[in-house]
Amino acid sequence: MEEALNTKLYPITLTRQITDIHSGGFSISEEEKLGFAKGELFTEPAELYELITLHKKNFADNLNKYKTKILENNLDYKILAPNVYVYTSASVDSSVVFNTSEGIIVIEKDVIIEPFVYLCGPLRIDEGTIIKAHANISHSYIGKVCRIGGEVSNTIFESFTNKGHHGFIGEAYVGSWVNIGGGTSFSNVKNTFGPIKMNGVETGELKLGSIIADHVKTAINVSIYTGKVIGVGAHIYSTVTTDVPNFVNYYGKDNTKKIPIEVTEKIATRMMERRGIKFSNEDKNLLINLYKNE
Repeated sequence: MEEALNTKLYPITLTRQITDIHSGGFSISEEEKLGFAKGELFTEPAELYELITLHKKNFADNLNKYKTKILENNLDYKILAPNVYVYTSASVDSSVVFNTSEGIIVIEKDVIIEPFVYLCGPLRIDEGTIIKAHANISHSYIGKVCRIGGEVSNTIFESFTNKGHHGFIGEAYVGSWVNIGGGTSFSNVKNTFGPIKMNGVETGELKLGSIIADHVKTAINVSIYTGKVIGVGAHIYSTVTTDVPNFVNYYGKDNTKKIPIEVTEKIATRMMERRGIKFSNEDKNLLINLYKNE
């Protein structure tokens, strides 16, 4: 079952275990670490798009469970405003606006929230992340050590990903070691207002953005159509109207070029070094084996 499920979740499970995938604000590994029962915070998706739809369905309730079990009467957290829980080492500018009418807001250890930011719950911002000035973040899980700006809604960001500039991302899943160029935006509604297909599956959803695998990079002002899946290590330089394979430069629907694995390794090494992390032999072998088996 797990192997079949992992296949369903390609390209995400090509580079990470299902236990380390976030949906609904938490992963299986974190669920266990926090002392919750299996399945209490993370519902395993049967299809790729359910990473997003299950997040939207479960997130508010999951944060309430987290509040009851972990946050309440915990001296490591302060209540900055009603239903806003902030780790004591986090830094939140006094100009930040909170909206908790639809869910609580949790700001974890060493997070920095810069001036003039709007935060709307349910929302969880994980350790060491910086939310850039003037950002608008709602209904989202932001992973550890990310740099996030612009407008983000109903989205999951895994750790160590950058979206430092303006541009909209909604109803999406974004992996680790991704860099989103300034002005990049994801469509989450079709012009026809009709149901969206993702990964060949009719989702029945009217609002659905994109799935972005690990190590993806987008250039400035890229536009990504609804329901598109972008593979591991892809570089995007144009409007994305089709799914994108792993390890390609995407210049358009009929214009892609394979990226040499050596280039992918070099870029991963540089990006990890910027966060004080070594590109390990395990990381290298994972990408090489994936590249060879394409």
